[in-house]
Amino acid sequence: MIKILLMIAGLIWCSGASATTNQVPDFALIDHQGRFHQLSRYADQRAVVVFVCSPDCGAREAALSEIVSLHKRFQGAPVRFMVLVPDSGQTRAGLSDLARRMDTDTPFLLDSSQLVSDALDFTRGDEVLVINPARGDIIYRGGVGLYQGNAMQQALAANLPGMSSHLHYVVHSVVRGEPFIDSPSPSEGEPLVLDQIEEVRAQSITYEHDVAPILIDRCVGCHQAQGVAPWVMDGHRMVQGWSGMIRETLLTRRMPPGQIDYDDAGRFADVHHISDEEMRILMRWIETGASRNESAPDPLAELEPGASEWELGEPDLVIDFPAHKVPANGVLDYVFVPLEIGLTEDKWVSAYAFDVDEKSALHHVIVYTQDARQQRQNASGGGSRTNFGGYAPGRGHIELDPDTGILLKRDMRFMIQFHYTTIGRELTDNSRLGLYFHDAPPAQVLERTAVMNGEFVIPPGVREYPVTAKTLIPDDSYLYSFAPHMHYRGKHIRFRAVFPDGSEEGLLSIPNFQHNWQMVYRLREPVFLPAGTEIVAEGAFDNSRFNPLNPDPSQEVEWGDQVWDEMFLAWMRIGEAR
Repeated sequence: MIKILLMIAGLIWCSGASATTNQVPDFALIDHQGRFHQLSRYADQRAVVVFVCSPDCGAREAALSEIVSLHKRFQGAPVRFMVLVPDSGQTRAGLSDLARRMDTDTPFLLDSSQLVSDALDFTRGDEVLVINPARGDIIYRGGVGLYQGNAMQQALAANLPGMSSHLHYVVHSVVRGEPFIDSPSPSEGEPLVLDQIEEVRAQSITYEHDVAPILIDRCVGCHQAQGVAPWVMDGHRMVQGWSGMIRETLLTRRMPPGQIDYDDAGRFADVHHISDEEMRILMRWIETGASRNESAPDPLAELEPGASEWELGEPDLVIDFPAHKVPANGVLDYVFVPLEIGLTEDKWVSAYAFDVDEKSALHHVIVYTQDARQQRQNASGGGSRTNFGGYAPGRGHIELDPDTGILLKRDMRFMIQFHYTTIGRELTDNSRLGLYFHDAPPAQVLERTAVMNGEFVIPPGVREYPVTAKTLIPDDSYLYSFAPHMHYRGKHIRFRAVFPDGSEEGLLSIPNFQHNWQMVYRLREPVFLPAGTEIVAEGAFDNSRFNPLNPDPSQEVEWGDQVWDEMFLAWMRIGEAR
């Protein structure tokens, strides 16, 4: 009967793999629960269903209810459902309320920049895309197509019991690897108005006045000579040549690096964050050709090099690390080296910076202090010591709050831990540490403590292996910063404070942890932690083949020093409340 129906209707019978050659770009967003979603990371799924929800969709759209129903129906099947919300007046809290009212854990992704909705070419408020995430192919674009009495719908429903919509039929077919009727149902929603996108497209955006200032403020710090980035933003032509990659990294939130949850960005100083408006300006400039006024000066080309080779200016004290010869190949153990500081009086450190010579080989440096007592206890492997600070990619310098400092006593020395990795050629690293001091003792002396868990075994191939850690704050204290640390399989991590009265406060969330960027996140305003407060870290590892950084998904993974092992910890700067 279905074959006869198809012949009569003159419809096309297609397979999900080849229904269309149209493609969508990779993209990433955070959902209403603070979880990170990236299209390409669902490459093991047969399909990703993206439904765009107009501003009032939660109030009246039956199509949204169908999406929620299908999400529940296909639990465990190789298909993911997402609701994309490009409403400039919506909030994540509002979406959380909507999800609670609908009793669903379907991800609601707030597209606050509206760039993803625009890149996916949505035009109506209840349109749906079914995407092959491995290739970015569009399997289906159209309406949800609720079965509501149409003769064709009735015929399909009669022959496919339980079907509730054309989308249901498409997803059912794709999951089973079966062909389906390529007859898109029309979208019945209102035209989708991307007001923020329209506003930026109505502007006259220029490289000189609009784009270059954003690049200087957000990007040039890394994209400069001797910087950590792989290319230098030294002029328009270079940026224009990389404009396609810039677009990709903005849509996938890969750059700026080390991003925390957007909702947390205003709470922290010195974070790598780019605003929605700035992203829209860059994307508009790129889509119109990434050109410039050739007769006007190029702001990037005219940038003057800093007066000092140090990021924070000339240090008060420079400590030269011993030269380290790194072989071309092999696995290198940690190296501990004692270094005298040479102080004649106590000093309070206001900031420190690393001048790293061989960034490609120096994986990290951890600086410890040892007072006279600890030096007498100097056993093998670095001996008794107190953590001072460290370097890792993305953490080249640390500035402390103006009224805080780290005490260096005159009888202290440093114990330096070096970790090098081989890169296929021999080299010699000559790195340095620069210290900056307060002129007078600060109001608050900072100490370091940690929350960590080393008792985990990550099974091979698992995509989401949860790990938690807790630490108790014994005295009234203020919390100033976090420095989370995981290795290649680190996926996400968040922190909260559980106060003695049972109340809680979220402190920091990193939905898309990246081992290549080991950041320090410094609070603009310290958080008071009464004695007995518990700091809880909750995170997960991805040991699957879909983690692009995973060195070997076939291996069971435990705590260990090397990057192919794992760690789960975060250093915190705290100061005793006075």
